[in-house]
Amino acid sequence: MVSPSTAADLDQPGKRRRFRESPIGAFFFCFLIGLAASGEAATAPRPWESLNEIEAGARKEGKVVIYTSGGHASPQAQRAIGEHFMEKYKVAVEWTGLGGGTDIVPRLLAEQRTQQYVADIAMTGFGTVNAALKPRGYLAPILAPSTFEKDVWRLHPASAVPQDRDWLFLFMPLTPSFFINTRMVATPDEPKSYRDLLHPRWQGKIVIQNPAAPGTGSGWFYATYRLLGLDYLRALAKQIVLVTGVNDSVDQVARGVYPLAISPSNSRARQLVLEGAPVKFIHSKEGSHVATQGVHLLANSPHPNAAKWLLHWIYTKEGQTIYATNHQVPSLRKDVPQDYLRPDMRYVEGQPLLMPAVEDLTAERTQELRLLAKQIFEEGK
Repeated sequence: MVSPSTAADLDQPGKRRRFRESPIGAFFFCFLIGLAASGEAATAPRPWESLNEIEAGARKEGKVVIYTSGGHASPQAQRAIGEHFMEKYKVAVEWTGLGGGTDIVPRLLAEQRTQQYVADIAMTGFGTVNAALKPRGYLAPILAPSTFEKDVWRLHPASAVPQDRDWLFLFMPLTPSFFINTRMVATPDEPKSYRDLLHPRWQGKIVIQNPAAPGTGSGWFYATYRLLGLDYLRALAKQIVLVTGVNDSVDQVARGVYPLAISPSNSRARQLVLEGAPVKFIHSKEGSHVATQGVHLLANSPHPNAAKWLLHWIYTKEGQTIYATNHQVPSLRKDVPQDYLRPDMRYVEGQPLLMPAVEDLTAERTQELRLLAKQIFEEGK
């Protein structure tokens, strides 16, 4: 779906050519889905050895410290994990909730630079943490044996960075393509495809968090711009209304200010659905945007065995069941039933997944894409 004009936009002077005019978008997404299904890259590293020693070390250390941003572990999930670990392993799980990667990164950089290590694990998005910490050697590989299991994954935890494994998906972070107010959108008018949003009926009635700023909007842009094409995005920009806050689009749809939001805040959207607001998730036929909600293991972890033991456990069937059911999200594992979720919040087996390319999440490329999003959604109207 990449048009010549799309390729020209991305092949600006001084920038590395990102893709040719061949149908690389289709290849890219097929590759990712195949990788997710296979469960392992061809050159996958070896897992950690001696789980018995790791568990024994975890019990001696007695605690693990996690920095988490919104949407990665609800209070209910934190309690359930903490109670389980204390009861079964005598390991306390200490959670520090922070706003997001832009809040977590300065703290982690300060700890690493001053050698005053506090956090063992960071649960947050991929781009900001990876760009800031990985080049400095502040991330450690997550080689949990549970993540090397075969034939159990809906989405493999290491599918985004299979060779490095210094960032893993925690769950199936499906951001609904569209979030609608069911009192304002009749069933026959519900969009089934991104192309449906170009219909005149949606002019000025679609809200999205600004894709040129960090948040759900930019994550959606990174995951979809290759597939949808820049010509489409320019046309869509004339249909939409931009908001600033990550939760603004969700709240305005729930209040009836706008009938439809693109790529809403996952955690806030789930909360409103569970509270019984007149809202609904819709996944487009092109596929669901997989948000980069995952986990990092920090180098120089003060409780390395406890951190490794928790990371191994959270990808086992038991761990995914406790985590996903309490966080109210689809599990990465196929052997965890989804009967705890409403039908519109479940993953449909075989559903296409739209994910950003790892090369698009470097600090340099992220800045380039933000400028491109600014041109399309702010300056191009």
